[in-house]
Formats: sequence, structure tokens, C-alpha cells
Amino acid sequence: MRFSLSFRTRILLVVLAVAVIPLGLLGLWLTGTAQRSGETLLRDRLAEAIDQTVTQIVSRWIGQRSQLLYLAEDDAVQRALSLDPPDRVAQVDPTGVRDPPPSLVDRFDGLDAGVEAITIRDVLGRDRWVLQRSPGTSAAGFGGAGSTLDLELAIYERATGQHLGTLITAFEPEALLPPASVAPAAAGMIMGLFGATTGISHLPLPFDPFLLAEDRFSWGGVEWVTARRTLEEPPLTLVAAAPLSGFTAPFERAARRGTWLLLLVAVTGLALAAILTSRMTRSLRRLSAAAEAVSDGDLDRRVEPVGDDEVGRVARAFNSMTENLQTSLGELANRESLAAVGEFAATLAHEVRNPLTAVRVDLQFAEEGLEDSARIEAQRRALAEIARLDETVSRVLKVARSGRIRATRVDLRGPLRAAAAAARPAFAQRAATLSLAPLPDPIAVTGDAGALEQLFLNLMRNAAEALDSGGEATVSVERVDGEVLVTVRDTGPGIPDEVRERVFEPLFSTRPEGTGLGLPIARRIAIAHGGEIDLESSVGVGTTARVRLRLADRQGAALARSDPAGM
Repeated sequence: MRFSLSFRTRILLVVLAVAVIPLGLLGLWLTGTAQRSGETLLRDRLAEAIDQTVTQIVSRWIGQRSQLLYLAEDDAVQRALSLDPPDRVAQVDPTGVRDPPPSLVDRFDGLDAGVEAITIRDVLGRDRWVLQRSPGTSAAGFGGAGSTLDLELAIYERATGQHLGTLITAFEPEALLPPASVAPAAAGMIMGLFGATTGISHLPLPFDPFLLAEDRFSWGGVEWVTARRTLEEPPLTLVAAAPLSGFTAPFERAARRGTWLLLLVAVTGLALAAILTSRMTRSLRRLSAAAEAVSDGDLDRRVEPVGDDEVGRVARAFNSMTENLQTSLGELANRESLAAVGEFAATLAHEVRNPLTAVRVDLQFAEEGLEDSARIEAQRRALAEIARLDETVSRVLKVARSGRIRATRVDLRGPLRAAAAAARPAFAQRAATLSLAPLPDPIAVTGDAGALEQLFLNLMRNAAEALDSGGEATVSVERVDGEVLVTVRDTGPGIPDEVRERVFEPLFSTRPEGTGLGLPIARRIAIAHGGEIDLESSVGVGTTARVRLRLADRQGAALARSDPAGM
């Protein structure tokens, strides 16, 4: 068996594919980008903190550098480094270190307290003077011993610009970077200060300084990120580090909330889609069930249209199609039934004519031995009736089978009186009465007298069969707008609506002994004469049959109609 998805399932799969899954992927993307977004923002904050710190260091370095250059231009320094030949051996100290002159000491003492020591070195790399702070006068360093920054400045002769030597300054870190000047850009931020050439850390750190060499590292089970900046003057490298988790936590919480919200929206959308598709496809399911019922032969199945949308229009079209199909099949069934009636009628005519022929021959033979004139007259009337019956059967069956008549000018009073005379025995058998209203002047129509007689006889016999003892049927005739209206009314129990709609169907009868041919043949005869039959009935009141025929001057002298509907 081939697997097939329902229309509703396909719609839900489409909603799932175009809405729910993209929303889920969007939620996953938000969760994944929360950490990246937080890391990017944290690095930007750290870079801003480094930029602010660099600004402070450069600003303080400019001030310190000016003081150091002022010290390097001291007359004693200029004179000592420019007058002493490089190859002259120091007179005071074989190592070349001399006692600094008082003016140099005074200038050194005027420097910032963060300057811990100064070494003046000549072009040969020999230390000429070393100036140091007295114990207790240096600034408190960040890291104590070994944490000073050694920065070098070249000494040039003022007049010629000749390189004379180097001024090496040992700074306490606070001289360039006071502790309170570093504003934390993020919770837990740590600032590292390294020599650009030596890589030595000059600020206290809670972890191994080498960790700051990486852009990202883990310490204490926490992910850290770094941002760095290297200065050419002073030659320093600044590194800012901060834990990532504390900074990205708000982003991750927002992403999780967004993901749950998107998931809720997706589930809600899917649920609404399921509800709406259920309501929308309910009509389609009813339409499908009705189509299957019609395919199984239930032509009475209908679909209730809901709304004016496409489904409602399809439902109305389906109902119209079913009604047309039912009508077409009914007409086809009637034609088939009438065809069967024609075959049956031909057989019946054959069976009736043979006995009638034998009876006529016997009567004619018996006539030769009759001498009583009264009996001879009766025998002749019997022969006449047999001839009339044979002719009537032939003409009526011809009309019933072909829908055509042999058109002649007929006074309608004759067929009516003949039909009433033939129907009275049926009324008498039921202790009912048949009343024929006084007929007006001659009523000329164009048609077949025998067929018209059979038409009215069928209506009167139906009225008789509907009556009980004491019942009554009346036949009246009137002219209305160029037409003649023959009305047969009875006081029987009436016909229910569901039965009345089928009384003209061939072979349909509510009586076990009925043939179901009386009214269909009567209708066919009326149509062949260019007329029609209307049937009205009220349960408990009675039934009225009306036959409308056009008068002869309206029909013409050569009426020969056929029934295109097969009725």
C-alpha cells in the first residue's frame, strides 16, 4: 500500500519547514553568538581601557622625560662627557664611576619621587655617575625589588648634537602609572605592564605573567580574554585581561530567554496552524467523504457550504454537479425504463391483439347463425368495441413508445366522455362516485382521440384507486388564455411530498398491484400533444391533476411533436 500524507499534514509540514525550523535555528544562532558578541564587546572595553591608560602613561612620560633631558643638559654632565677623551683612564675610580657633582645631585633630588635611580653612561658603555635615592625616600613600588622600569635616553652635546652617552633611569611603575589611574573596564579586570624589549612584568599579577601573552586563556576554571598595546616611547607593552563569563552572562541569559521565547512562538504557531488547518480541512474532509459516497452511488449526499472562499465555492459546485448528475441519471433511467416499457408494450399489444383477432373471427362466424336482430346488434356492437380497443391499444402504445401522435382535429368532449364511461366501473367497485362537470361548447384540439382518451382514463383510474367508500372525484374543463384546462380532483388521502416527486417515474408505484405506467404514459401523451400535466396534493385533503392543452387554432392542423426529454 502506497504511503500518502493528508493535506492537513502537508500544510503542517510546510509551516514546520518555513517557520518553526527557521525560528529554532535562529534561537541556536542567538545562543551561539551571545558569547561571541559578549567577547567582542569585552575586548572593545579592554581596548578602551588600554587607550585611556596609554594616554596617561604618555602624558606622565612626557613630563618625566623633560626633567630627565634637563638633567642630561647639566653643564657638569656635558663637560665631563665631551672633554674626557673616551680612551682616558678615570682618575678617581679605575672603574670609571665618579662622585656626581653637587649640581647634578641637586637636579636629581628635584626629580619625581618615582625616579629611583639614574645612571649616566659614556659612549664606551662605562658608568660615569650613579645617582640613587636615599633609603626611605623612594616611592612605594607595586612589586617591590626588581619591579622598576629601566628606560634609556640618549645624551647629545648641546652645541653640535654629538652623541655623548646614555642616561639610564630606573622608574617605579607608579611614576608612569599611578594605581588609582587605571579605571576597570569590566568586573575583575587586571592590567599588566611589560618591558617592550625585556618582556619583564612590572605590575603584580595573581597568575603567571606568561598567560597574558595569549589572546585567551583559562585560569581558575574561568575563561579570560586579553587586549594589548605596545608603545615605542616609552618602550612598554600594556595588557588588559578580564574574565569572559561574568561579562557575557547577561548576553547568554538574554539569548536563552530569546531562544525560549522563539520556541514558545514556534510551538504556539504550530498549534494555531494545527487548529486552523483542522477547521480548514474539515470542509475538505466532508467534501472528500461526500465524493466517495457519490462514487459509491449515493447521489443524495450533499455538502454544506461554509463561507465564500475557495472551499465553499467548491462545495457549492460539488452540490450542483451532484444534482445535475442525479437529474441526468434520472432522465437516463426514465429513458431506459420507457424503452423497456416500449418493449413490454409491443409484447403486450401482440398478446392482446391475437386473442382479440380470434374473438373477432369467432363473433363474425357466430353472426351467420344468428336470426334474432337484437342479438345480431349486440354482436355487432361487440365487434365494434373490439375494433375500437385494438385501435386504441395500437395508437396509445405508439405514442408511449415514440412520443408522436397522428394529429387530427378532435373535439375534446368525446375523449373525456369515453374515458369517464370506461372509468366508472372502477369507481363503482370502490363505492365512490365520478362527476363530470357540464362540458362547454365543442372544444377543438389537434391530436389523437384515442391517446387523449387514454390520458384522461389513466388520471381518472388513479383518482378511483385513491378513494375509499364514499369518496368522490370531479372532472372539470375550462378555457384559459387560448388553452383548455382539464382538472381531475379527488378527495383521497393525498400524496406525501417525497412520493409526489416520483409519481411520473416509469415503473414507480406505491400499490403492490400497480404497474407504475399510468402517469408516465399520461404525461408522455400530454407532452406529445404540446401540453403538460401538473399534480398538486395535500395529505388528508386530496389530489388535483391538471392537464393543459392548446386549442386547435393555437396548435395548427399538422401537429406532430416528439419529446426531446424522452418523457
